[in-house]
Amino acid sequence: MKALKYMGPGKLEIQEEQMPVPREQEVLLRLRACGICGSDVHGYLGLTGRRIAPMTMGHEFAAEVVKPGAGATKFKEGDRVIVQPIHFCGTCENCKRGLTNMCLNKRFFGVLTVNGAMAEYAAVPEKLLYKLPDNTDYEIGALAEPYAVAYGAVKKAGNLEGQNVLIIGAGAIGLCILQIVKLQNPGRIIVSDLSDTRLAAARAFGADEVINPKDEDYMEAVSRYTDGRMIDTSIEAVGVQAAANQSIKCLKIGGQAIWVGMSQKEMEINMQDIVCSARRVIGSFNYTHEEFGEVVDLIGSGRLNAAKLITKTISLEEVKDAMDDLHMNPDDYIKVMIDPSIKRGKRK
Repeated sequence: MKALKYMGPGKLEIQEEQMPVPREQEVLLRLRACGICGSDVHGYLGLTGRRIAPMTMGHEFAAEVVKPGAGATKFKEGDRVIVQPIHFCGTCENCKRGLTNMCLNKRFFGVLTVNGAMAEYAAVPEKLLYKLPDNTDYEIGALAEPYAVAYGAVKKAGNLEGQNVLIIGAGAIGLCILQIVKLQNPGRIIVSDLSDTRLAAARAFGADEVINPKDEDYMEAVSRYTDGRMIDTSIEAVGVQAAANQSIKCLKIGGQAIWVGMSQKEMEINMQDIVCSARRVIGSFNYTHEEFGEVVDLIGSGRLNAAKLITKTISLEEVKDAMDDLHMNPDDYIKVMIDPSIKRGKRK
């Protein structure tokens, strides 16, 4: 089979590998759709240390069942599935608390040294599979992963009905957050980003107001759009110092900031902005296995405008060029999908 191997910063190679053999309670999958995450681009560039060569990237994926291994009984050949990519042990302290995303023994497909979905086939534990909803194509199914990241963050915010919500960052995750927030009937949704192109996308997905901090005073704009009430809940999906500070300063007394982004490991924060105004900062990391299943149901309900996120679909052979372009021209894309069954845009 073909697999796209990360061989070091800026290096991707298509290699021939042995077809994986499913072990006990695993399922052999034919990979049908894999999204390129921003973390994949950063890993490809060698910026994070979260991709260790040689390995196969890809953690947003949907697939077709080829063959169940011994003891795998829930799915049969031809079934369409979505993969929850965090392989959790189920027995550690965190798993027993339901925090499978924080499993002490977790292995994340497509991260560090664990091979992922930028390949033609993969063997995956059956417990990580969810049935792809009827009338939902593979590419939409692969979007369950970024939607789950967004869903986990919004869920931590609690009831947002009637609240003023600020989303900082209008990339793929920010736009997923926007859609899930809208389902809660909030007061006003404001989206902030440095890109006018991405802010236009946020408008198209239903943002009430948008702010580009390059063009106007940030705090004055927030005050104007909320009639001076400021923000009840901010959700930060960038992970840099300026955005993190903005997510706190915009809050009303007692407001909360949910942090999803983590691009910058260390930053300077004014603690008095938090403590003296009784504000809360909550970190959100990925999603639990249960939350992922809830997102699969949400996708099946048709309440999300998922198809609008996909900019284009490419072959494995085109991924390196796409990675370079995503780095150089990020505003041109929301989500790029890989279909391992096609070559240079021609479906089999």
